[in-house]
Order: sequence, then C-alpha cells, then structure tokens
Amino acid sequence: MGTLEGKVAIVSGSGRGIGREIALKLASEGAAVVVNDLDDGPAKETVSEIEARGGNATACAGDVTADDFAGRFVATAMESFGGLDIIVNNAGYTWDSVIQKTTDEQWDAILGVHLKAPFQILRAAQPVISAQVKKARSTGEPAVCRKVVNISSLAGIGGNSGQANYAAAKAGVIGLTKTIAKEWGRYNVT
Repeated sequence: MGTLEGKVAIVSGSGRGIGREIALKLASEGAAVVVNDLDDGPAKETVSEIEARGGNATACAGDVTADDFAGRFVATAMESFGGLDIIVNNAGYTWDSVIQKTTDEQWDAILGVHLKAPFQILRAAQPVISAQVKKARSTGEPAVCRKVVNISSLAGIGGNSGQANYAAAKAGVIGLTKTIAKEWGRYNVT
C-alpha cells in the first residue's frame, strides 16, 4: 500500500517531461491521477503506463489556457475518482526573446500557461475542496491534509536573460502560492 492510497491528484502537463514523471510517481504511491496534456496521445500514453504498472488514471486532454479547461479538469477528478486531494500545476513551456523583441502574443501566451492557468485551476478547485472539508467536519471524519504544488523556477526569483515573460510568470506563481497557503490553510491544505 502506497503513502497516497485513496488520494486523487490532478497534474497539468503530465503527458510528457517532468509532469509525466510526477504523475507516474504519484500513481506509484497509490494516488488516482488525472493526466493532462495539450495533445490526447501523450496523455493517453501516460495513463496507459500508469495502468500497466497497476495504477489508476484517466486523461483530460486540452489546453490549460482554454476558458473551460479548469472546470473540466476538476470535474474529471470528481467524476472519475470522487474527490480531489492533490493539485500539481506543472504545464508550461518557454517562448524566449529579449524584451525589446518580445511581442504581446509571447507575453500573453507565457503568462497564460504559467500563471493564469494555475489560478483558474485553483479557483475551480476551491468549491470542491471546501465542500469536502465541510462534509468531513460535519460527519466527524478526521482531517485530511491536501496538497497544492505549483511549479515555479529560479527565473522567478532571479530573472533570466531573454525570459522576461517566463520570469514574470514564475514570480507570479510564487506570490499565488503564498496567497493560497494563507487562504487554504483553514482547509488543511499545504
């Protein structure tokens, strides 16, 4: 039995790269995982790998910056596994350029995937987590510790040449994470 047996995790950008490894690790510890990738193929490949190792997973393919994505991502966890305990905001990429050559499109795209998408996912998850906590408290169930992991970067602390958009987004993730820690501490979320 893994340390995450009975837990449900959503991991954005988990069809490949770091996100894939996070999803595989969570599943290896017993968590049911909602796997996301922009493309259906990589998401399904990660799900297949988890299932081949004896884990439980489902795919929720799509663009994390789409207006309807966050609600659909959270709903997939609830519909497929009946809960939500772990949120990993990992999806991202870089689109580098020195500041004088960075277009509004580059700026908006990188802030969208690295900062706006995690915000929207957390906002969509709040009513679900709040309801789970209220239900547990009303029935006298023991408190459950839930987790939010927002992937940032050293670029968010120290900047990086050619990455004003990425560094600004990752600095924003740090502020978002600190704020969520204060707001969701009452739900026993770390």
